[in-house]
Amino acid sequence: MAGQIYTAIHQRLLSLPNEVEIYPGHTSGSACGVGMSGKPNSTIGYEKKWNPMLTMDKASFVAALTAEIPPRPAEMDRIVAFNLGR
Repeated sequence: MAGQIYTAIHQRLLSLPNEVEIYPGHTSGSACGVGMSGKPNSTIGYEKKWNPMLTMDKASFVAALTAEIPPRPAEMDRIVAFNLGR
């Protein structure tokens, strides 16, 4: 999935105009938001200038993104099934 995230960022998001505002789906403090700033929104231009992940090649991006994945919660299968309505 990390490779798919890289591709989506580079093919879709970074092709948008610099002034486009973006809002994270997860924030700092969540498992998915590790390392994110507490800033509630940003712009494509700001991220292009300041986000070091956007300067990495795909292999480096995948390695950095997956380096510190926390352990899967014990009840994850049940939680996913519940969220999917099963």
